[in-house]
Amino acid sequence: MDQYYRHFRNRKIYRFVAFATLEATEEEAVVYQAMYGDRRYWIRTKTNFFEEVLYDGKMVQRFQPISKDEALKEIETPNQPIQSMRDVTKLSDTITDGIRSTSFATCGITCSTQINLETEGDTIRRVQIVKGCDGNTKGLARLCEGRKIGDVIGLLEGIDCKGRGTSCPDQLARALKLL
Repeated sequence: MDQYYRHFRNRKIYRFVAFATLEATEEEAVVYQAMYGDRRYWIRTKTNFFEEVLYDGKMVQRFQPISKDEALKEIETPNQPIQSMRDVTKLSDTITDGIRSTSFATCGITCSTQINLETEGDTIRRVQIVKGCDGNTKGLARLCEGRKIGDVIGLLEGIDCKGRGTSCPDQLARALKLL
């Protein structure tokens, strides 16, 4: 029987493969497979896989069980990629003194994990890209600051990194489109 889980932070779908034993410590482990991108296999201790973690001020399961039907609606297949698997997820959105601060989780297949934006009207004031290639993401952020949102979307949308169907710049464009 297939068992599927959604990761608490990146919101991606994973399929349980098997229980295993770590050779070095003889700890019980979970073998699981990403249902996106290159469909990489992962191993994590059973305790870690099933533990609760603090996220956004509350305790949540690291991997939340979901139904097979729910998983199959979102699983990316090699012949028919599902666009939503490449989309960003809005984490927060506030406005203070006319400055909009918005945070997004990236799709989980790029090096960056989060994008934080400050905008004023249709102008980008600040971009912070968490993780990713440090110099590249800082340069990208600096090039975007002071530009119109629509202009940056036009420049960055659709840029691919290593055949992933998205990239850190594309993730930024996707986040800007949600403003």
